[in-house]
Amino acid sequence: MSLSFVSGLRKWVAAPDIALDLGTANTRLYANGHGMIADEPSLIKIKAETGAVEAVGAKAARSNKNDSNSYSISPLHSGVVADIEAASSLLEPLFRRAHRFGILKPRALACAPTDACEEERAALVEATQKAGASSVVVVPEPLAAAIGAGLDITLPYAQMLVDIGDGVTDIAVIRSSSLITTSAIRTACSDLHHAVSHMVSFRHSVLLSPKEAERLTLMVGALSDFDEDAVFVTYGTDLLAGGPVSLYVSRNDIVEALEPVLDTIVGAIQHTVRDLPLKTSCEVIENGICLTGGGAKLRGINSRLAAATSLDIHTAKDPMRAVINGARQMLQVGVATGIWNI
Repeated sequence: MSLSFVSGLRKWVAAPDIALDLGTANTRLYANGHGMIADEPSLIKIKAETGAVEAVGAKAARSNKNDSNSYSISPLHSGVVADIEAASSLLEPLFRRAHRFGILKPRALACAPTDACEEERAALVEATQKAGASSVVVVPEPLAAAIGAGLDITLPYAQMLVDIGDGVTDIAVIRSSSLITTSAIRTACSDLHHAVSHMVSFRHSVLLSPKEAERLTLMVGALSDFDEDAVFVTYGTDLLAGGPVSLYVSRNDIVEALEPVLDTIVGAIQHTVRDLPLKTSCEVIENGICLTGGGAKLRGINSRLAAATSLDIHTAKDPMRAVINGARQMLQVGVATGIWNI
């Protein structure tokens, strides 16, 4: 039997390890040795009459939003699985893409917020196994994000990372491959988008799409030195007349909507920094804070955090995919097979 034949046989019978970032806004799936399998919205489309799943991920996001015969839901809330059946329905077709690379079920490494309780972690494991994984290892999201951001987590001094995701702001201090301090709040980017959407609905009786609320949020961000007279054109649905409409929204109105949420996020980070032990605090001062997640792309967030913490703030090269990039690197050193004790 030739070595090439044996090598090829192993490719088809070995369980392909996969990394999973099941996020509130997006789900990312990586198969070891085969690359990124999916990077799609965490959405499923349900037929109203039967309750059957009609589409998932990108297909659900592209579907006709005016279709009264179906509706879209997200299986996650605040960074954790809220509906196990819906989450498994979202993951199952994505797992099938990974399954085609082997005849055995894949083993999964899944990421969870540091404040996820036992029930929430169990829901993640159950949904992942229902979708087709043979086994699941759950790892902390900020640890994966730190690796994906390029931090050397094995160093014997403290490094601080803040992952501002869609549903959770996860704060962690890492030393010698261990999380020595963690803090998380269920306030993040989706709350910023909801605040803008609620303001426009209340002041103008116009319903914004999630994408439009996100666009306005990113345009203003956390900036304080912005033209106070600036206005932005936006588009939505007139809640009174029922049709599409365009309108002008002032920069001040958007800032007023965003400020309470930003204050909560910045305050949580500031509080964590202030509570660090002296030795750890000195090490964090030396290294600053690394930002990951969608919130790292907010305009002005670096300068705002720098002013609040008196620390250097730097953003990961690919903040949106830091978690999945770190998780895939974990696969390569054997976390899913128990080499690391997470």
